[in-house]
Amino acid sequence: MLPMMFAHDFGDQIGQYASMVDPKNNQFEVLVERNNLGIYLTRGWGALCDFYNILLGAWVTIVFLGDGRFNIRVRNRFGKKRRCPTFSPPMQFFVDRNVIPITLFNFVPAPFVHDEVNFQHTYEKSLDSDEMNAGVLVSFV
Repeated sequence: MLPMMFAHDFGDQIGQYASMVDPKNNQFEVLVERNNLGIYLTRGWGALCDFYNILLGAWVTIVFLGDGRFNIRVRNRFGKKRRCPTFSPPMQFFVDRNVIPITLFNFVPAPFVHDEVNFQHTYEKSLDSDEMNAGVLVSFV
């Protein structure tokens, strides 16, 4: 979900699809869904995760450029920059419009429910000293 302040100020500049562009001009299209609670970037994130081989989480920084276009920077879960693959020409990933139900176009029912296939979960846990020393999350309760 995009921050409410951002959605209020710039939401009219984002159409049904947005483009996420990395530093090597690889482009990822994501579906933009809306309801009265906000603007959600939904389908299309899976291509980004696959492209950057994100398995256990990452930080994706997005910077709005206007006209539904965002620059992105990807860091691993420890804050180190992920290598951005280079292709000539740059890769382009598009949302398959054939699998999007007509009822989803530009509207997200409240409460919003994520597609289980395209949903990434975020967890928060305080690390103990053993985990800090090992640099590995040992258990999750």
